[in-house]
Amino acid sequence: MPERERSRIAALGTALTLTLTTIAACGGGGGEAAGGKVTLTLGYYAEAGGPADGTMRKLVDQFTKANPGIEVKIESADYDQFYKRLRTQLAGGQAPDVWLSDGVLVQEFSGRNSLRDLTKYASDLDLAGYYGIDIIKKGDPQGRLFGFPQGAQSTALFYNKAIFAKAGVEPPTADWTYDDLLAAAKKLTQDTNGDGKTDVYGFRAYSPSFVESWWPMVKAFGGDVLADNGKIAIDSPQSREALTWMNRAMYEEKIAPDPVTTEALGKSQILFPSGIVAMQFGIYARIQTAAQGKIDMGAVPLPKGPTGQRGDLANINSWVVNRASSEPEAAAAWKWIKFFAGEGPQAEWMSIGEAIPINKKVAQTPAFLNPATPPTDRRPFTDALADADDLGLNPVWSEYTAAITKQVTAALSKQTGIEDALKIAQTDAQAVVDRFKPAG
Repeated sequence: MPERERSRIAALGTALTLTLTTIAACGGGGGEAAGGKVTLTLGYYAEAGGPADGTMRKLVDQFTKANPGIEVKIESADYDQFYKRLRTQLAGGQAPDVWLSDGVLVQEFSGRNSLRDLTKYASDLDLAGYYGIDIIKKGDPQGRLFGFPQGAQSTALFYNKAIFAKAGVEPPTADWTYDDLLAAAKKLTQDTNGDGKTDVYGFRAYSPSFVESWWPMVKAFGGDVLADNGKIAIDSPQSREALTWMNRAMYEEKIAPDPVTTEALGKSQILFPSGIVAMQFGIYARIQTAAQGKIDMGAVPLPKGPTGQRGDLANINSWVVNRASSEPEAAAAWKWIKFFAGEGPQAEWMSIGEAIPINKKVAQTPAFLNPATPPTDRRPFTDALADADDLGLNPVWSEYTAAITKQVTAALSKQTGIEDALKIAQTDAQAVVDRFKPAG
């Protein structure tokens, strides 16, 4: 989860508390036109004119040709603008009939009574053929399906083949442990120009995008963030052990930049594409970013922690349907969702490289698993997805993760001791969870 997304999500969650309870009696953004033709309002976030926007519009054209009784009105914007507008639209009862939701937002919207339960709609599909269904259901206390997968993200260990070869270090494997990672990173860390300063770090340990940093490490060391009983679980010996490993890597072994150095070098997401770090944890979408740096990269599963677990996590971006839309609009929305999940549209969406296809047949094709562009073996992402846990989803995800992140970052910046930071994080995050009352 990109750091900028988390901050946007936090702001959105607060505003939703104040506004979404008013929409149940209001209409959606579309309507039923003359002659029985349904106008479906479709919302999504994408860069205007970019590959995602262009492919989405192409798929909408295909959908409307196949469904002449449905007219689609597109409402798109970049991530920030999309959610800013959506917040206003929900308050005024003019939100799209179906929109693309960041996976971590689905339970926030459903918890505030803004979404239709898609469980009955989805009964006409073989759900075993799609990634992410279980993760979406796990976020709802009653196991309902308030979103349908649009694209999936899981995390792998990216590595720069050229840096490994130059240092004479064997590439990482699926058998690596955190000890193996640390040992290799020591060999890869270099002062290439002899000025006494590190030019290449072996590993990027810290990132504000915590799904690519401390969260999988906490789970690999046997800890958790949100327990299955809904209680915050971050204050544990296992969490302390994971954060201690990170601080050792950054401050004692100095094989990874600390948070201050990361910012000074130009933000965490440019370190790998620019060759400043040899390895990083990255979600599938980071392939696009790394490709911009023309990195010859490989990807392998995350290393195993002391428990033998990898700490695999997944985020499932989803289509959601406005609870306030009419029955014809909702039916048209479900037709769009089923269309997008089909093999043809999924193959087209896969071609832009933004996400793992949620249609398992498409995700198992050579075109996805062994493309011509690096990383040429993408099975680590689907393997991780099959084993991944969710991101501790609940209706106040944005707020409670913000409370934890503030303290964890303080510990990793050495502004607060690890033990004290985790105690504060536990207390603050649990208070957020306890304050939430679901909409009636």
